[in-house]
Amino acid sequence: MIAKSRHFQLQIVDVHGEIYTGLATFVVVPGELGELGILAGHTPLISILRAGELRITPFDGPPEILFIEGGMVEVQHETVTVLANNGLRVSDIDPKLSQNRISAAERILKERKASEMDFVAAELALQSELAKLRAFQKYQQASQGNEKLEYDWERPPLEGVPEINVQTLED
Repeated sequence: MIAKSRHFQLQIVDVHGEIYTGLATFVVVPGELGELGILAGHTPLISILRAGELRITPFDGPPEILFIEGGMVEVQHETVTVLANNGLRVSDIDPKLSQNRISAAERILKERKASEMDFVAAELALQSELAKLRAFQKYQQASQGNEKLEYDWERPPLEGVPEINVQTLED
């Protein structure tokens, strides 16, 4: 019987170069339709990524949290590659700069004279900066009072999810 590997090679790069390379046991990427958790032996896939947190559980060492501004992920048999539009460590996020960018995007969205291109660019910038700020705030909460960063990997329960009547869907 062949023993299955419990880790995989993870490589994360952006337009500026390599952000992370190493062995990982688990990675969570911000997929276009929601978070995507990847373990060793995951089915091969390619997916578009949105702006959000990328959480890494290395083979050895503490968890790492990155922020990416969209991109794509490719999962192969023993390798996961993330091509990010832009990436940075959550601890390097400047919340004041994010707030300024959020305010600028909101101003453009409120303008009635903004072109369609400006409107779409402002909407994307707003989504990215809000996600960046949420990631930074989670990081801050997790690291307050702790000498060692302990990040809460558990997701809160879903609230306000509508009930689905399966019978109605089948009719």
